[in-house]
Amino acid sequence: MFSNHKGVIGWSVADLKGISPTICMHRIHLEDDAKPVNQIKRRLNTHMRELTQNELAKLLDAGIIYPISDSQWVGIVQVVPRNLA
Repeated sequence: MFSNHKGVIGWSVADLKGISPTICMHRIHLEDDAKPVNQIKRRLNTHMRELTQNELAKLLDAGIIYPISDSQWVGIVQVVPRNLA
């Protein structure tokens, strides 16, 4: 089944360029009385921090994500290594 649809998957950031944010933008609709939750920052080792910064730069350059500096709802990035096997 997967091999039949592998053409629709973005295998790299370059594959995702040109996708309109209006088509794939994720929105969370909140209730009127919802309040943000404060989370503690988690430390990353130097290697993971560099990898994370590089991946974020790629996503910013591709226009997939954008910076938000004044929102109380911005969550902490959770880094999860993926298995490429």
